[in-house]
Amino acid sequence: MSSIQSLFDLLLNAVLQVGFFAIVAAAFSPLVAKAKAKHQYCFYFAVLLFCLAAPVANTFWHWPAPVAGAESHDQNSSNAGAANHVLWIWQAHSRSNEQFVIPATLQTWIIGAWAGLVLLRLVRFSRGIHRVQSVRREARAFSFSRLGMCNEIIGEKHRVALLESTDIDDPVTVGLLHPAILLPSKVLPELGERELSAILAHEYAHIRRKDFLSHILVELISLPMAWHPGVVYLMSKISQTRELACDDDAAGRLGKRRSYANTLLHLASLCLRVPRASAAGLGIFNGDNLEVRIMMLTEKTRSLSRAGAIGLALLTGSAFGVGAVLAHAMSLQAGSAPTNATGKFAGTWHWMFEGRSFSTMILVQTKSGFRGSVTPSRISLDNDGGLTQADPSEDSTPERITKATVEGSALRVTIDDGSSPFEFTVTLKDDTHAEIHPAGAPANMKPIQAEKVH
Repeated sequence: MSSIQSLFDLLLNAVLQVGFFAIVAAAFSPLVAKAKAKHQYCFYFAVLLFCLAAPVANTFWHWPAPVAGAESHDQNSSNAGAANHVLWIWQAHSRSNEQFVIPATLQTWIIGAWAGLVLLRLVRFSRGIHRVQSVRREARAFSFSRLGMCNEIIGEKHRVALLESTDIDDPVTVGLLHPAILLPSKVLPELGERELSAILAHEYAHIRRKDFLSHILVELISLPMAWHPGVVYLMSKISQTRELACDDDAAGRLGKRRSYANTLLHLASLCLRVPRASAAGLGIFNGDNLEVRIMMLTEKTRSLSRAGAIGLALLTGSAFGVGAVLAHAMSLQAGSAPTNATGKFAGTWHWMFEGRSFSTMILVQTKSGFRGSVTPSRISLDNDGGLTQADPSEDSTPERITKATVEGSALRVTIDDGSSPFEFTVTLKDDTHAEIHPAGAPANMKPIQAEKVH
């Protein structure tokens, strides 16, 4: 059950925190739009990675403090005990918040539905890769000799295959180690040297930037949260800014931005169908932002200076840093609903004899049960099973509780100091009083009385 709870906590934090960081990114988008296209791309790519990593860190970055003394445990026991079954918003400052319990069965169903969505997305991704591989295998070579001066666009250090296919509607780039540019056979007869030059320059920009590798990486790491509106937004911005960056690269290589923009419009009119967003291919019209691309190419806009870009980077970095701290403070934990008695075991207990304490037991509730310690003691019994003597041992070093499980209305505790394990059960009488029943004790032994002090 602890693994289900951990997954549920992770999913819960991801749903809220991914949305939070996506909103922050959207708030900065007007400023980011003034930066160069390649810097915009880096910004949204980094935000997506941050969005996916933050919930993981905030969910599992809760290191338990070692069992040292009663004072530190007194403070931690109430926090740790409550975090297992309370939906906390401010974990460090919400001890009196209202409890919101999510049943374990509901958690399991939600995790199952989420796993189904991930599996469906993975199947679609795999089918996309298979389809792209099939299209590449069935494509035929396109001779560079038909391109005239366009041969100069492809750098000598990149071995790029130029293919034509009847199965695609617009030019695409595929391949990691051996990249290929695929041209649609249905529009090739209508393309002149200028259009072919624009296509090659744009697709070659994808190859030079290693966009195909980053595209596959983004698709894979976003699989668990691909359905989240925040991830959809960031993926869209990554796709759009990637095309803008390639347009800048291609227009700079060709030397005429307005001519390149006119060529894009002509190509769009030839590719009558709306381009498909392939899971493993980068098309010249990916991003669904042709109007913005044309405006960026034709209108004179002033990009941020180097100092402005650095200032924007510092500003956004600071904002997301503060956001990360807030997200960690607001990270949620929701475990299965325990019985009222389970939560009441947590705390500091004194084992009592004749009005004085002879042993201190500290119980801290965790997701998997309880942890804590018990200080050693020495006891003596009379023939009737009653205590005649109970004193702390000479060595007062607390012994660690190695196992504590709830059995009905009692808590069975095991202490293993390496020589011989000692077991006992704790039975609650009320919120602050309990009875201790050592295992293996005489049948007529009367229970040891315990009082909860914290």
